[in-house]
Amino acid sequence: MMKKLTHKFATLLVLSCLIWPFSLMADEYLLTEKTYTALSAAQEKMEQQQYRQAEADLKKLVAETAAGSYERAVVLQTLGYLYSETEQYKLAAEQFGQALALEALPEDVTHNLRYNLAQLLIGDGQYQKGIELLNTWLATEPQAKSSAYVLLATAHYQINQFTKAVEAIRVAIQRDNAPQENWYRLQLAAHMEMQQYNQAINVLEVLIERFPINKTYWDQLAALYAQQEKRLTSLAVQMLAKRLDLGNSDTVLRLANMYRFLNIPYKSAQLLQKSMNDGVIESNFANLEKLADSWLAARENEEAAQTLARMQPMDSSGETDLKLARVLISTEQWSQAAAPLQQSLEKLPEDKRGQAWMLSGMVNYHLGNIEASEQHLSRALAFSDVRNQASQWLRHLQNTHPDKNDA
Repeated sequence: MMKKLTHKFATLLVLSCLIWPFSLMADEYLLTEKTYTALSAAQEKMEQQQYRQAEADLKKLVAETAAGSYERAVVLQTLGYLYSETEQYKLAAEQFGQALALEALPEDVTHNLRYNLAQLLIGDGQYQKGIELLNTWLATEPQAKSSAYVLLATAHYQINQFTKAVEAIRVAIQRDNAPQENWYRLQLAAHMEMQQYNQAINVLEVLIERFPINKTYWDQLAALYAQQEKRLTSLAVQMLAKRLDLGNSDTVLRLANMYRFLNIPYKSAQLLQKSMNDGVIESNFANLEKLADSWLAARENEEAAQTLARMQPMDSSGETDLKLARVLISTEQWSQAAAPLQQSLEKLPEDKRGQAWMLSGMVNYHLGNIEASEQHLSRALAFSDVRNQASQWLRHLQNTHPDKNDA
């Protein structure tokens, strides 16, 4: 049901705003004037997008700084930011890694750089390395934002560590006042990969509650509900309905469709009828048709007939008249069925009148209009879809009224 998250999606999650890496600092973290001047010049070239010249200057400056020194670490870090800006993430990760390996930067700078490197590693597809570095960063970052846990969950998902992906994304959701839709989708995908369908249902219910307009979530939830026993399915949908905004027309119609999909048509009809009465959805032809079909599926023929009668003035095709006649015939309301049958014959195109002629023959037979019955059944013989049934009724009529046959 859920597609694998793409490498591109993972990359989009990783590159956050980067702080400028160097400054004049106190005590042991000092840059010489020469190095500071050179770094400032490189920064200006980067701001002017003169990246090749800045890169050449920084590479030269690396060689001019002492091995293992704070100055070299800052220059390597700056070179890493240049590669980040030019989307050369693999090279950026290499420079950041070298800068960290020197263990010469202040703790706060090291801490931030560790997170930036983790982002780059994950964006470059080096998921396990990125996970390890990110976990190290999280261990010393009690105020980590939700985005860090989303990044961690994404990396775990990419290497099929679905349980850990769920754990991380749950933390992200719990820590945020407004969790993003994609976070829930990631959680849903991980549960589906592990075939944890009950947990997936829980996530989908939240998605529908928060984003009820997205038809995909309704379809997925309906499919998962359908795997359960009917009693549990009905209860689950009712519980979901209590949490939804049933003052929203789209939500009402999707919930009604779900009831139908799950073979609970009576609930669908009740919801549609109440929503029309309350003015939440329009009593237009399309919605009335859904209501009529729901009543019919629930075998509530009287309600279905009343709804179809409301639809008749809205439909010039004759199809609604024919449908109403069928409902009335199914309950042996022969005299009531005669009028909509006649209306259907007047409206339907000639090539679609076969069933109407055949049903009219049946109705007239039960009303004692034997001559009209025979005429209408004979007209029905011209239509292949009802020919056999019409022939049977004609034989029955001739057997029960041989005087008509003799005549």
